[in-house]
Amino acid sequence: MARKPKDKKEPASKAKAADASPDAKPEAAAAPRFPLFYKAPRPVEATRHAKSGLIENMDVGFAADANAIPVNIVEFAVAARHYPIVFSTAEPSLPVVVSGLRTGTNAFIGADNTWARGFYIPAYVRRYPFILMENAEKEQFILCVDEESGAMTDGGDRQLFNDDGKPSELTDRALEFCRAYHGQYEATRQFVAALNEHDLLTDNSTEIRLTDDRKIQMQGYKVIDREKFDKLPDDVFLDWRKKNWLPVVYSHLVSLSNWPSVLQRAADRAMED
Repeated sequence: MARKPKDKKEPASKAKAADASPDAKPEAAAAPRFPLFYKAPRPVEATRHAKSGLIENMDVGFAADANAIPVNIVEFAVAARHYPIVFSTAEPSLPVVVSGLRTGTNAFIGADNTWARGFYIPAYVRRYPFILMENAEKEQFILCVDEESGAMTDGGDRQLFNDDGKPSELTDRALEFCRAYHGQYEATRQFVAALNEHDLLTDNSTEIRLTDDRKIQMQGYKVIDREKFDKLPDDVFLDWRKKNWLPVVYSHLVSLSNWPSVLQRAADRAMED
């Protein structure tokens, strides 16, 4: 339902702040198949971005076309209050929140390009326009910024670098956030790998009846098979309890009752236009 993030595992000892070599480039630069939302991510460098900053009030219009957005398992508990959490059919079947009923429409972003008040905003959205990407030599991860995000500007108070050429507080916070996200992404991959190992993911579909009695068939996603989960061997179940994966499973299962919430948001969004 959504493109999977292309992030790879970040070795904590090799994650680097925004002082990368001018020659370092994201691995994806050779073949521009970037993660969802990203158009032109480039390493954050003092030589390139000495006078660059971010605009004061960045909206979330960049996510307006995404009806499914990646989430990590650390987000499941809060995201499950607002969205269905499902797994993509594309390997390795990473989790996403369903944010719209139609392709190309995020029902939780209004005409003013703001997220619906009171609803959780996924970390994947909050991370933008920054991201950690592996350099060409695949030896370290570098903080990058999407130069075509529409969020960058010359001058202003939100500079990427200080006058002395050192990363600003904004850049340091972005690096910290991206490093944390990267670690959570790896934990999510491990969880999904365990689901696949025990054959717990199954194809699913949901029929949603609109207010005018038309029907929408939501498909192309996977969910955890509750019956198979309940039959997990005791040793596996106890191991998952130690890894704190059981609340993740239950949050996912509970979240599947949120399809009416997406339908309501889609109806509200249609009335705004």
